[in-house]
Amino acid sequence: MKRRNLRLLALLLALVLSAGLFSGCSGEDDEPVETPSKEIQSTPGGSGPTFSEEFDQTARFATETSGDTMGVIFNRIQQRDTPYFTTAGSSITISAMATTESPSRFGYRASLWQQTDYGTTQYTEGNTVAFTADGQWYTGTISGLTPGVRYKLTIAYYPGSYSINGSMAVQGLASADTDEDGEEGDGEEGEG
Repeated sequence: MKRRNLRLLALLLALVLSAGLFSGCSGEDDEPVETPSKEIQSTPGGSGPTFSEEFDQTARFATETSGDTMGVIFNRIQQRDTPYFTTAGSSITISAMATTESPSRFGYRASLWQQTDYGTTQYTEGNTVAFTADGQWYTGTISGLTPGVRYKLTIAYYPGSYSINGSMAVQGLASADTDEDGEEGDGEEGEG
């Protein structure tokens, strides 16, 4: 008797699962519902910053601001922060190019952080631009920013033992800070 009840229960479960699968079919080609990404996907194109003759392009991480553009150079990094900057308008455009020795991980990110009234920083939700480290230039725009507010970018690449080398141009700035030694942009190395 128990074996018959178990078979009946298994058959009933199979029917319920099958009914659930078929109830979603309408017979038409439904478009799959995509979850919106919280990242801004960069697009191919853009160009790098113009650095002065005395700028050290071999530095591990350095920045130089000229006009409304902060140029960033990074060599063998996994995570670094730019100096704080303020925007001239409500958006910034980031063009970046990087390479890596990793055979399988090519994605890296530039995430926007805002300085609070208390001097701390907080991540600004949805303001991360995703780039590809394949030696080509990519561009992304972050909008909805407030002029006069202090922001910084965190450039991050997380594949473990590998790092990235490259350059970035952040356009649309009103001003940018320098580090405490008077040289721009020696960000702090984060946990990689």
